[in-house]
Amino acid sequence: MGQTVPLEVRFPVSEAIKFSIESIRKRFTRALITAASVVLGIAFYSALNTMSAILLVATQGAQTVEAYQRWMAVISLIVCAVGILNSMLMSVTERTKEIGTMKCLGAMNSHILIIFLWESALLGLLGGLIGSVAGWAAGIGISYFQYPQYVMAPELLVRYAQTIGESLAIAMILSVGATLYPAYHAASLEPAVALRFEI
Repeated sequence: MGQTVPLEVRFPVSEAIKFSIESIRKRFTRALITAASVVLGIAFYSALNTMSAILLVATQGAQTVEAYQRWMAVISLIVCAVGILNSMLMSVTERTKEIGTMKCLGAMNSHILIIFLWESALLGLLGGLIGSVAGWAAGIGISYFQYPQYVMAPELLVRYAQTIGESLAIAMILSVGATLYPAYHAASLEPAVALRFEI
């Protein structure tokens, strides 16, 4: 008798994204809370970097952002990550039966993992985009009162673009990184246990 080849279940990225968008739409309030924590953390980081860049140009490098301000930005990003982690853990709890049903219908652990990671990446992208632009605008607005002639200096335009790009990248890395444990937990649920779960 010949060897049997295990059946491989394919799960296209487009389907994973579709599942993630549908999940965000169904649980809009929870998604909004997750995105809000990203927006606030990234806005603070972006604003601080923008003000730092303007300060360096205006004072010709004589003044820089204080170390405690950098630590405040790092702490805000840690708080943001904890908020995402908590929100995604709650999302896994709410969707335990749904996960069990998907697994009974043939979804593999990797499929569940991919759905959760795409969901967090999309929320990170949205929150990061809003937060980085809002933080940049706030940084310019605050700096305008002290250094109005420098806020739109040509040498700062590239720095502004870098700040927004960097903030967006951090938002996505933070969102996906904070979701790794909840996504792994969701993927490792046993179908029979998940279907019996009561909130």
